[in-house]
Amino acid sequence: MANKIGSVVAIEPNTGEVLAMISSPTYNPELLIGRDRAENFRLLQNDSLKPIFNRAIMALYPPGSTFKVVNALIGLQEGVVFPETRYACYGGYTVGRGVGCHHHASPLNLQQSIASSCNTYYCHVFRNIIDNRKYGSIENGFSNWKQQVESFGYGNRLGIDLPNEQKGIVPSVNFYNKYFRKGGWSSLTIISLSIGQGELSATPLQMANLVSAIANKGYYYTPHVVKRIEGISLPDSLYNNKHTVSVDSAWFKYVIDGMDMAVNGAPGSGNTARIAALPDIRICGKTGTSQNPHGADHSVFFAFAPKDDPKIAIAVYVENAGFGATWAAPIASLMVEKYLKDSISRPSLEDYILNANLLDRRGKKKQNN
Repeated sequence: MANKIGSVVAIEPNTGEVLAMISSPTYNPELLIGRDRAENFRLLQNDSLKPIFNRAIMALYPPGSTFKVVNALIGLQEGVVFPETRYACYGGYTVGRGVGCHHHASPLNLQQSIASSCNTYYCHVFRNIIDNRKYGSIENGFSNWKQQVESFGYGNRLGIDLPNEQKGIVPSVNFYNKYFRKGGWSSLTIISLSIGQGELSATPLQMANLVSAIANKGYYYTPHVVKRIEGISLPDSLYNNKHTVSVDSAWFKYVIDGMDMAVNGAPGSGNTARIAALPDIRICGKTGTSQNPHGADHSVFFAFAPKDDPKIAIAVYVENAGFGATWAAPIASLMVEKYLKDSISRPSLEDYILNANLLDRRGKKKQNN
């Protein structure tokens, strides 16, 4: 993450233990001791790169396409989409103002839609969830969706043992009633939520926690930094409570297979995260390119590995870096390999990442693809 802005959070899914937490740029902590600490703190506070801002637990980012796995799981749970449900995509979702999409094979089933990161597919899924007739109204359908999203840890503080953790944002019915007026909005109005944009935001910690819940097929433990304190007995319940999400464990297989396909699918299959693949570690992941109105888009990726016995769940967010596969995915892949194998098999990729300077991208506008 040298010369890059963003964050990396890695969690052990079986325990909730934080394996790595990076906020970049950082600073030398020696600046905050001694006689000059007050002046140094002022300088750090005024630095435009915000080095004392802990992006891992305080920065609120749109999760982008990584959020499609949540809508997939909720859609499966609600019975409004099935693993073999197919939707055609010819460059985007064309209803209303429309949502663009990149070129890929069509039509796709659910697993393929995750691997190819099809925007059109998730516009359909999201509207199926919100407009489900069994809830009687758009407000009730949306409230159900919100409740299920929050069961994954979004929109709430997870309770990590560090100060200043932010809640993130999952918008409410009241918010939209005030913004558009009651009865003045629909699933089409808020369609950007289908692809992790709009009023939705999450911290990198919440994204790592989400992929940890997926690795566990439906539950997570409170993320924590402190494992033990010598001479002090910590309550057993502090970090051992299992938090269960709203989606039945049986549905996770299909999303996990889609994440597996995104990384390890055959060449030409539309797998958006193939750069993260390793020959001897089965990584399951999802890319995201988070739209940024202030400059170049953000590069996002989260993953867990190995597929059949998860030991690490990781989320990477690199600001102003473009597509998720370009920067976030290789960073995550290198860290997974180093953690599980204690070695790097792709030194040229490591050098490429280490030597990259992305700081000059902050003010650049995104490029059309």
